[in-house]
Amino acid sequence: MPTQAPALAAFIKAFDAGSFFEAHEILEAFWVGYRGDDRDFYRGLIQAAVALHLLSVGNTIGATGVAARARLNLARYAPRHDDLDVDAVLARLEGA
Repeated sequence: MPTQAPALAAFIKAFDAGSFFEAHEILEAFWVGYRGDDRDFYRGLIQAAVALHLLSVGNTIGATGVAARARLNLARYAPRHDDLDVDAVLARLEGA
């Protein structure tokens, strides 16, 4: 099991529960020190959580910009990566 599995699992749990700010915090703590090949994958997930958080607090302009960057970072990892349904994350960003 890869070393990032616990952080990614915690991120997914918070993200799926709609706790987007918490999801962002969980994965960012891991991402800051991560230097592996999947750095953009994690950055995209963090950005997706931030975009959805911004949307939830009514900041549609901010959400739109961050969602666009998330899509760019996640696109090459679709449809699945590291046991995560990337297409589902991208679908959650529709409308952001």
